[in-house]
Order: sequence, then structure tokens, then C-alpha cells
Amino acid sequence: MKTTDSLPIQIKATRAGFTLAPAPDAPFELLKAYLEERLAESRNFFLHSRMMLDLRERPLQTHEILALRELLEEKAEVRLDEVKLSDDYTLMLDRPSPPPGIAPRPIATQSEEGPAPIIIRSTCRSGARIVAPSDCVVLGDVNPGAEVIAAGDIIVFGNLRGMAHAGATGNRSARIWALSINPNQLRIADLLAVPPRNDKSVAKRFEVAEVQGGLIEIISL
Repeated sequence: MKTTDSLPIQIKATRAGFTLAPAPDAPFELLKAYLEERLAESRNFFLHSRMMLDLRERPLQTHEILALRELLEEKAEVRLDEVKLSDDYTLMLDRPSPPPGIAPRPIATQSEEGPAPIIIRSTCRSGARIVAPSDCVVLGDVNPGAEVIAAGDIIVFGNLRGMAHAGATGNRSARIWALSINPNQLRIADLLAVPPRNDKSVAKRFEVAEVQGGLIEIISL
């Protein structure tokens, strides 16, 4: 019998529903198969529930997140509506209407006020230009020749290889998140960086571009 720590993906009950926490080193096909088995065994238990995907220890690529979301909907009519990127940033994929008398939950814990994040549900191809008045979330890649400009953070569930400009209204505390950062040009507020061109593969963890000491630095989480 497997211990909790050795499971490909842990399913934790919360007051709002359930949290899915993939194991750091579990192959995606293994965690998907395990989740499908659990849903088949306990469909009535999970039926019509809400789930949050915790990616702090095991980031997933866009197609993997969408595959899990489809599996949950198909097998138990479960709604995957939140993705936790870090301790202080939770993204909502959908914005369901709250029950009467219940205040709506924030889309991101770093943005309690102001416009809601703009969510782009596809890859940004060459020639595309996205301008967001707040945070911008891309559920796909940002290809060379594409531009994403946001007043707040930019979060890319894929490869960032085009131009990204976060904090475009002058906010140097804005950050750029992606599974792999290898863009034509990177901007945060008034600062510009042109990362070295290379053929690095997709990172196995999130990369974040942020301002440190007056320069744009790329770090891994």
C-alpha cells in the first residue's frame, strides 16, 4: 500500500471543495492515470465538486492542465477553476457566479482591487498584440513576433518567446511568469532586457522575470 507521500497526486478536502497536489517527480501520465482511477472509484463522492490545482511543487504545461480539467469534467462533472502558482498568487480559470449572499472570491491574491485579469485561452502567434489594463494570463505559448503588454503581471502557461512588457504603466514590482522564458525582448516598467538567444528546452519549473537592483533578472522557482 502506498503512503500519502508516495502518491502521484494527492487529493485534499477543503471547505471550498478539493485541492489537487501533484508529486514533484511524478510523470504526468502516471498522475493522470491515478486521478482517473480515483474518480472512477469514488465518482459520487467527487460529483459536482470544485477543485483547485496546486502547482507550487510540480508545475504543469498548458496542455497537461487542460487534460486534467477535461478528465475531471468527463469522469465526475468536477469543475477545476483555480490554479495556485505560488504561495501568494492564485489564478482563477473561471469566474462562476457566487451563491446569493456570498461575496465573489478574488481572481488573484496579489490583485485585490482594480480590473480583473485578462485571460487569453490560446497560443499567441506571430503578429498578435495583446494589451491588458491589469494582469494578463496566457493559456498557451507566446510565439516569436507576438507581443503581450500588461499594466500588471504577465503569466504564461507555456513558452515565452515573443515580446513581453509587464508593469507597462511604470510598475517596477510587476513580474513575468512562464514555464520557459526565452523572448525576443523583455520589459518591466521602463527597463529593457534582451536575453541571450539559446535553444534551452522547456523548464521543469516556473521561471520568473523581476526587477532586482535596477536590472531585470530571471530566476527559477
